[in-house]
Amino acid sequence: MAASSLPVRVLIAGAGAFGKEHLARLAKRPDVNIVGVADTNPAALEAIRSGLAGAQRLTDPLRLIDEIEADAIVIATPAASHVELCLRALGRNLAVLLEKPIAPSASLAVPLLAAERSSEGFVLPGHVLRFSQDHARMVEIVRSGLIGKVIYVNSRRYRDDSHAVRYPDDDPVLMTLIHDIDLAQWVTSSDFRSVLARRSEGPGYRSMTAVSATSATGVICDLRTAWTFPDGDLPPDRVEVVGDCGSVELVAGAALDVYADGRRTSFPAAEGDDPLRGEHDRFLAFIRDRSQAPALDLSQALIGLKLADATIESLRLGREITLPV
Repeated sequence: MAASSLPVRVLIAGAGAFGKEHLARLAKRPDVNIVGVADTNPAALEAIRSGLAGAQRLTDPLRLIDEIEADAIVIATPAASHVELCLRALGRNLAVLLEKPIAPSASLAVPLLAAERSSEGFVLPGHVLRFSQDHARMVEIVRSGLIGKVIYVNSRRYRDDSHAVRYPDDDPVLMTLIHDIDLAQWVTSSDFRSVLARRSEGPGYRSMTAVSATSATGVICDLRTAWTFPDGDLPPDRVEVVGDCGSVELVAGAALDVYADGRRTSFPAAEGDDPLRGEHDRFLAFIRDRSQAPALDLSQALIGLKLADATIESLRLGREITLPV
């Protein structure tokens, strides 16, 4: 790992949409030195040439890991490659920021747990909303007991129908609903015992996916995502947590409302909040000081991925699925 006085040497695997988001922020940081980028698409590498003087560019992410000395890697490639790349990176004792979903399925992700235990590196799953100031405040209010015992979680995440064209092979459960699954796991601090999922008819994934899951602690979680809206203004992302004596509701980018003690208290959205920057801050801080508490770990991401697997199985079979204990 980098000495505390030196910039952290970072590799970027994947120069697509997510990789470019990471690159745009990390390239501006004085505490980071991007030493290599890989993407199987040469055109994607050519598009990021400017501003990366000194960084090697390769078309093989495995070569990137094997051949370039680094302290950390951001893996933002398609999910099918995540496990192989993460295992190779842990084998070289790198710190890994692994984009969501951490794997295409929970069973494929299991080897990462043992690999992390035997490595000097670590894995930070890239569930970016864990680093949103507004979402963190919401969870802090829930943890405070102000709204009582949590009994219900409700969320929505709507996207334009171009998603169905851009991601024809990526189920919305793993692309967008995975955020809401992780929020439900974060709020409930629990795994899940059952799920029933439904999806409206539509061409490809141009549809609404509605999920009703129950946590092992008995919390009912209704989670929705839709890829049906025309381009333009969309309803904002929203999450509501109901306790047995109040509730808290977050409308992304707008406000956080708390209903407790017979009154409403409103908080404006945090100014200048950049969850991805916050994710980088936490990742780099943990590289330099392992005594810092990580926002989440592989085991927590695995809980969410198990629910995503069961959700897809419920859609396939058209019935409720009971998750293994």
